[in-house]
Amino acid sequence: MRFKYLKEFALLAGVIIVAAAGARLLAGGETLSDYAKKNPETAAVSSSVEEIQEPEPEPVKEPEPEVEVIVTPDPEPEIIEEPEPEPEPEPDTEPSPERITYMDGFYYEPISNDVFKRISGISYPVDCTVSLDELRYMGLKYIDFNGETQTGELICNKALAEDMVEIFYELYTNDYRIESVRLVDEYGGDDTASMLANNTSCFNYRVVEGTTKLSNHAYGRAIDLNPFYNPYVTYNKDGTTKISPEGSEAYADRSASFPYKIDENDLAYKLFKEHGFKWGGDWNNSKDYQHFEKK
Repeated sequence: MRFKYLKEFALLAGVIIVAAAGARLLAGGETLSDYAKKNPETAAVSSSVEEIQEPEPEPVKEPEPEVEVIVTPDPEPEIIEEPEPEPEPEPDTEPSPERITYMDGFYYEPISNDVFKRISGISYPVDCTVSLDELRYMGLKYIDFNGETQTGELICNKALAEDMVEIFYELYTNDYRIESVRLVDEYGGDDTASMLANNTSCFNYRVVEGTTKLSNHAYGRAIDLNPFYNPYVTYNKDGTTKISPEGSEAYADRSASFPYKIDENDLAYKLFKEHGFKWGGDWNNSKDYQHFEKK
């Protein structure tokens, strides 16, 4: 048996040697080294193929830790409140024990220290010959040109205080329109400035315009009502006229029709006349359509 296998192995080896010799013969006697020198491109490709290795797997990145984002809400905008304008002071808030109330909002009383401070050196100058005891401070209501209720104030002679409060109450309840009722002191005691503002006023220690004679306003016995629409007209010797306040010339023509005109059909005219007042529109040498007085 041993010799049998040896014979077979020897035969196989001989076949291999013959086959190798035949292959070399067919290849022209070239070895692999000789073939590589003659065909470098093919050899390079083969070499490259041999060198290709599987890429190493990329390292697994550890997941980055989550960062907690804390969202801070925007702070609410600071609301800066503008200070409210201070209300205008009431004409006289401290009632006097001597106050006489005619109707709600309509009264008169002696001149208080607060009121005296307001008028001292203005409508009541240091040389005023009228004592404070002769005057009365008056609170009232009126309807302005916008149809709204307003609070007004006057200073008048104490002998006229009851008449005045009754007249202004009737004007108020009948919706009579008055643009302004303030003390002339708010205009620096300047009668012209008060007229230009169409302000209704009473007491003002002053002389009649163009004279040295004290006006009835100096005693609190005269009142000028809606003066811009009811001007003061004086006639000069040269035939010219002067109309005060300046700018109210159109209202000197009493034949014209316009609002707030005082004439014989006007409610204010009727009420003042009923209480014994005289009207400046009835004068001959001048016409003071705004003016009512009672001595």
